Order: sequence, then C-alpha cells, then structure tokens
Amino acid sequence: MLTVHHLNQSRSQRVLWALEELQLPYQIVRYQREKTMLALAALKKIHPLGKSPVLEDNGYVLAESGAILAYLQETWHSGGWLKPQG
Repeated sequence: MLTVHHLNQSRSQRVLWALEELQLPYQIVRYQREKTMLALAALKKIHPLGKSPVLEDNGYVLAESGAILAYLQETWHSGGWLKPQG
C-alpha cells in the first residue's frame, strides 16, 4: 500500500491528484502546520527537514513532488501520460 505523508498547504496535492488519476490505492497521513506555518516535529521523523510530500512504498521512502511523480510514472504507469509527450 502506498502512503502519502501530506502537509496542508504543500505540494502534496500534486501527488494525491496523480494517485487518483492512476487509480492506485493509497492512504494519507495528515499533518497540520503550526501557527508559524512550520511543519510539526512528527513530520520530521519521516523527513529530516519536515518537507512534504513524502511517499512510502513498501519501505521505499521518497520525497519531493517532482521525484514522486516521476517514480509513480515509471513504477505504476508505463503509458507515459503523466509526462509531456514530445
């Protein structure tokens, strides 16, 4: 099962969109920003800088939305429609 560590007001929206488009099963672990707009310490346990999104796939942990989208494209959908054609 894919797990998305989702911080509100972050680029993880892109990953959630891609997972829906690919119709992949996933779960979301939600984190709310502090009033200072910083990430919670709990998210820093997953990513040392508290960045989001983070994707977990059977023990493989990947950060940064662009890298995650490329991973989803290469791993779960070889049709090429998540990336530009040409």
